[in-house]
Amino acid sequence: MPALSGTTALPLLGHASHDDLLDVCHRAAHTAQSKQQPVLASWATRLRHTDPIALWAHGRTRIDRSLLWRSAWDRGSLVALGTAHDLTERGKDRIPATRASWERLIRDAVTGGQQDEALPTGQGPLLVGGFSFAATATSAGASPTAALPEALMWVPSLQIRGSAGLAPMAELRLNAVIHPGDDPEQTAKTLIHLAEECLPERFAPRPESSSTLAGRLSSQVRDLPSAEQWRGLVTQAVDHIRAGTFEKVVLAREVRVSADRPFDLPAALDRLSRTYSDATLFAVEHDGHTFFGATPEYLVRLSSGTVRALGLAGTAPRGSTPALDAELEQQLAGSTKIRHEHDIVVRMLVDALRPMSGQVNTGTGPSVLKLANVQHLATFVEGHDVRRGLGILHFVERLHPTPALGGHPRKESLSWLKHNEGLERGWYAGTVGWSDALGQGEFAVAIRCALVRENTASLYAGCGIVADSNPQDEYEETVAKLRPMRQALGLE
Repeated sequence: MPALSGTTALPLLGHASHDDLLDVCHRAAHTAQSKQQPVLASWATRLRHTDPIALWAHGRTRIDRSLLWRSAWDRGSLVALGTAHDLTERGKDRIPATRASWERLIRDAVTGGQQDEALPTGQGPLLVGGFSFAATATSAGASPTAALPEALMWVPSLQIRGSAGLAPMAELRLNAVIHPGDDPEQTAKTLIHLAEECLPERFAPRPESSSTLAGRLSSQVRDLPSAEQWRGLVTQAVDHIRAGTFEKVVLAREVRVSADRPFDLPAALDRLSRTYSDATLFAVEHDGHTFFGATPEYLVRLSSGTVRALGLAGTAPRGSTPALDAELEQQLAGSTKIRHEHDIVVRMLVDALRPMSGQVNTGTGPSVLKLANVQHLATFVEGHDVRRGLGILHFVERLHPTPALGGHPRKESLSWLKHNEGLERGWYAGTVGWSDALGQGEFAVAIRCALVRENTASLYAGCGIVADSNPQDEYEETVAKLRPMRQALGLE
């Protein structure tokens, strides 16, 4: 097939790759015309591995939507730039509706190029994005104050996957949806132009962040609700638990910040990456808003017929000395109140995975997960021999929200939150991640996070409330959980 007319060789790809890309676009156009439906075209090549934060920081200035992901499970990275196809949904059925749309789109996908065989999970075109904590849309549409849609999943125009280990290569994949009658040459040209814009031949070292150079940001801070009101809500929740309304509820609060200049988001993500290297790093940018964080908790991971979930509930601070840290760890592991809170989460995960798997294991009991500022009780739950035909979005639908995010029983605790919390969580305590063409993928719980637009930010934290909860202790726990995002944004 002849090379694309009117184009120059992109150094990262080369003329031969152009021809291969054009061939994929022609085959997709033929399929779209014969079936009279949109067809996904996806082409891949090897690319020298680049720091994902630097790549995201450069690419996000060229496009209107992006995702950054660095997995805590296998250290793999993903940068998604632009939108080839949008699967935005709303309402209580937003997750199954998204799954059905993805399955229809991927069924007739036309692929080509040099796929990276080092990526056992995440091969082919990906569906990326996330879901809000709760469905708040009405028949009239989405919430008028929501910054992000209740379900925002999309196929990126450019996706760059970096595998775990020391391999210096990554996979670059260009995606486009071709409709009947579309010009395949124009589609290929558009993808090449986007790659030229978003993928420079080399990156200069990122300079020290402006917030570091200029000192700490000046800001105005507002607690929503106020500290006194929030402690009162904890008391109300405890009263309901003791009365038998529900067993546990997760109560959140927001800290709203207005700074004297725009936040340096690449610098914030770099700080999170360095300080919380064992967390899953994520950022979703849409319509001028950036939702990002470094979460210690994943909701679910599906790979090679095995599903993994993490029960993470129960928190204690880190000690200033090794002896104090060990003492706090012992208090955490030995607390009857915290162990009860944790067991509720694990029990729900086991019950949810058992009908979908041949065998479910939880190990010998909770371990202590130590982060830079806090430590948690953690139990890994694994389901083996996952039932045929089930994909990652089936598990997201079944698990979200877990008792670690909303409460238990789910219906009663979520109903109480809806009428009493007084907070529009949006994507806080929602879930962010991706699915591949085979239904494998990863989704993390969106905690230790913030929603930013220019010089304003909303920071979120929550606590699991049970019968023995103390309002002041719970408030201090939220203060500790807010610290990573305050430090990342240059607020302390």
